Amino acid sequence: MTTGSAGEVAQQRLREWMTANAFLPGERLGSERGLAERFGVSRAALRWALDRLEAGNEVRRAMGRTGGVFADDGKLQRQVNTTLGVPAIARQQGYDVTTTVRGCDVVKASPAQARALRLDPGSPVVRIRRLRSVKGMSWSLDESVLPAARFPGVERADLSGSLYALLRDAFSLRIGRTEETVEGVSADAEQADALDVDRGASLLMLRRIAWDDAGMPFEWALDAFRADRTRLQLAPLPANWKRHGDA
Repeated sequence: MTTGSAGEVAQQRLREWMTANAFLPGERLGSERGLAERFGVSRAALRWALDRLEAGNEVRRAMGRTGGVFADDGKLQRQVNTTLGVPAIARQQGYDVTTTVRGCDVVKASPAQARALRLDPGSPVVRIRRLRSVKGMSWSLDESVLPAARFPGVERADLSGSLYALLRDAFSLRIGRTEETVEGVSADAEQADALDVDRGASLLMLRRIAWDDAGMPFEWALDAFRADRTRLQLAPLPANWKRHGDA
């Protein structure tokens, strides 16, 4: 039997086993070695099967001490109250994020922003709006507001990567913690257009305040995630998720 033929058998057996046991997304199915032994196939055949199941968003593989093969459904897991940026979160799960900057300007802080950032009313802030896409599909519409006096010239920087990495490298920021609240909202006209959903579609809105290691707030943010492509997670993800193309 060729590797492809054996792989097809392994793929079918694994899929039937997952269905029969009703594994939930994120549940660990086992190690590659353990699964190969369970289904009586070679490691090569199992990897052939896993490649195709992973391409169909049915499983996900992770490496390292806490790794293995996990059930999946194609949704990205967004950790809550993390200091990791969106690109790092996606990379942990094997994906790369494409960022489109939709606007960046210096405006007066709203009352809520001024209170959160401990600024005088109407102080200048830098408002950054970005669209995040994964695998060519929209994922989130993010708005970050920073004190302009603390980060002079940030509005002229390249904002297509990790904002937190930029602030660390260019402004010697040492991030301490974040605090986020989550609520379900309906997409307004702007959000619907940017995220390619119907107006009124369900979104997950994360409201965030981030502090540096000295306890000073430096970011006020609103991130709108597509609810149909996002799962919220409170515990850290397994380390070293397999990356496609550069594992």
